[in-house]
Amino acid sequence: MKTLMLIPPSKFAKNVARDLIYGCWCKGKRIGGIKFPPVSQLIVVTYLRKHGIPADLLDAASTLKHINELYDIIKKYRSVIMLTSTMTVNEDALLLNDLKRVNPELKTIVYGSHPTFMPLYTLEKKGIDFVIQREPERVALDLIKALSTGEKDIKNIKGIGFVQKNRVVITPPAPLIEDLDELPIPDRSLLPKNIDYYNPIVKKLPYTTMITSRGCPGRCTFCSVPFFYGNKIRWMSVKRVMDEIDQIVRMGYKEIFFRDEMFTASRKRVMEICERIIKKNYKLKWIASTRADMINEEMLKIMKQAGCHMIRVGVESGSQKVLNNIKKGTRLEQVETLFRLTNKLKIDTHAHLMVGMTGETKEDVEKTIKLILKIKPTIITAGVCTPYPGTDLFKVVAGKDPSIKDGSKSDLAGLHTEAFYNEYFSKMTKEEISRSVKRIYRKFYFRLSYIIKWLFKLSSVDELRRVTIAATKVLDFIFRGDKPREDVD
Repeated sequence: MKTLMLIPPSKFAKNVARDLIYGCWCKGKRIGGIKFPPVSQLIVVTYLRKHGIPADLLDAASTLKHINELYDIIKKYRSVIMLTSTMTVNEDALLLNDLKRVNPELKTIVYGSHPTFMPLYTLEKKGIDFVIQREPERVALDLIKALSTGEKDIKNIKGIGFVQKNRVVITPPAPLIEDLDELPIPDRSLLPKNIDYYNPIVKKLPYTTMITSRGCPGRCTFCSVPFFYGNKIRWMSVKRVMDEIDQIVRMGYKEIFFRDEMFTASRKRVMEICERIIKKNYKLKWIASTRADMINEEMLKIMKQAGCHMIRVGVESGSQKVLNNIKKGTRLEQVETLFRLTNKLKIDTHAHLMVGMTGETKEDVEKTIKLILKIKPTIITAGVCTPYPGTDLFKVVAGKDPSIKDGSKSDLAGLHTEAFYNEYFSKMTKEEISRSVKRIYRKFYFRLSYIIKWLFKLSSVDELRRVTIAATKVLDFIFRGDKPREDVD
């Protein structure tokens, strides 16, 4: 059964970071227009191909100029699979329904956070035939094989949902992939040619993304990762990681953006990967994510030596009270220590912040502003804390107000910029929350000292171009907001 992995366009934004399986995606000008290559989806495609399923990847969001092109392409396929999430599932279902009208024999399959945590709601949406819960690789293979052979009784396949004789069938969960080395190195030759996945924070082009682990040891109330991945973290072996890095280097990539939820969760593993990169004398640059309590100076030094030029940190708030409320598990002193070390070692930082969290007040937002001005990250992003299915926060809201249903009314139009049921856990009004996001951006980016510092950091004309584009988008967001795009037919 010829299968298409589809990355669809959105009417709400030209750029949607639709590569993380558990869902809480970002988009638009607020993140400087960043785009990521769909490498996580490519893993699924490569896995299917490895097991004999003819599968292709189409990044329609980056390559197609008009939706009619997709209608012509879809006629060649018998099944289409799509990564979806709470904020896109309604839009995605509408598109899939259109594709089924063009190709009546088409079977549509969705996976991701929303199908995992809200399978019943997902299957109610016209256009969706099957849902896959949690990890998609093995389950998608079993499902597509069954559909290819005309197998009528698919209830034996674990980890799926579908409608049969007007009844919803949800099968028992499929086991997680314990040995991530089972996942193939994604075939990056299948990515669209001549597409520049714009990213202002990378140092060298071309760049690619890479995943070396799944899960996070954190238990933050706003995050679905612990529940999606079974409250544990799994790693690829160092050998498997290096095999993929070796291939990336041979293909001519000069930078890797690691998309692991928590790259530094295993100190021993990080040290060994860095030592091997150094031994091979690769001139790679790379970016990775960490927590303030899961990294130290020794790790930072060897990471920099191995090519790491930026780390991303979920700072979230400058109020210890708020951090405790969301069960972040970090202390402000740890945050300050980490940024003091990165500034000393000249490693760039990306601080992620949120507004409208549990128990948060306007005074707490001012503490956040005070903190970021003190710790001096290289860049920041800030967004509204939103209750998504699969999180403790969503359970709290749903228990107080069932009208939230599956949460899918929080679509990309107001994603991370507008309050959504925050009145049930935050002590700020909707207007105060939205204003606070822009206030954080203004207070951080509208500083002459910050602008001058950036001018001295730029090392090439290409970097100047990318940073200028990002700055323009962020400024546009501060003054005009992140309105839906008007160029999608």
